[in-house]
Amino acid sequence: MYERPQYRDHHSGPVLAMLKANPLALVVTSGAQAPSGTHAPVLFRHGPDGADGDTMTADGTSLVGSTLVGHMDVRNPQWTAMRAGDRALVVFQGPHGYVSPTVYGVTPAAPTWDFTAVHIVGTLHPTVDPAEVLEIVRDIARRLEAGFGQGWDQESSVDYFRKIAPGVGGFELRVESVQTMFKLSQEKPEPMRRKIVEDFEGSASGTHRSLAALMRSRGIVRRDDEPGALG
Repeated sequence: MYERPQYRDHHSGPVLAMLKANPLALVVTSGAQAPSGTHAPVLFRHGPDGADGDTMTADGTSLVGSTLVGHMDVRNPQWTAMRAGDRALVVFQGPHGYVSPTVYGVTPAAPTWDFTAVHIVGTLHPTVDPAEVLEIVRDIARRLEAGFGQGWDQESSVDYFRKIAPGVGGFELRVESVQTMFKLSQEKPEPMRRKIVEDFEGSASGTHRSLAALMRSRGIVRRDDEPGALG
């Protein structure tokens, strides 16, 4: 992914927060005829929020060396072609939205699309070992329930998990590189950024409202009691 410097953010905190809030990723691998892709929840395995804390630099800016985990249906052709040592691209998409020139209130103007995305490349280690698969499935289920569910306790379903585990292929991915794009109209003057955020906040789209909240949390626009914005 092409990273424009003003939209890039390699600090682990914002990246981890984005991945934790948007765990459904597109896992892309090479295929004999064309690249293959599968949408699946993918999470960091260890450490704070799942990232391997001991792989980070002193200022917490690197996730290289961390481990991602996920799983697929073993009947998935992408899975059956997967081999240890293969490299994969894992794409995470966060909130995004179209910005109409009508929002700016100036002419000339051009439309754009504000968005957030993280691309991770790494080395795969697939597994069908029952114990490893069960651990991956249980860990992902536990963490997704904690983040998005209603307190479901999986303990009463562990035997069911064991029953379906033979149809599941787990995988680990050792992170080699992380690319980010947090394109949030940073290049616009602050009054224009405020118009964009307010337009998103008034949208019927939940994705647009989430994007507005992210822009405010990152200081793209300032609160009325703040002297300035991050830009």
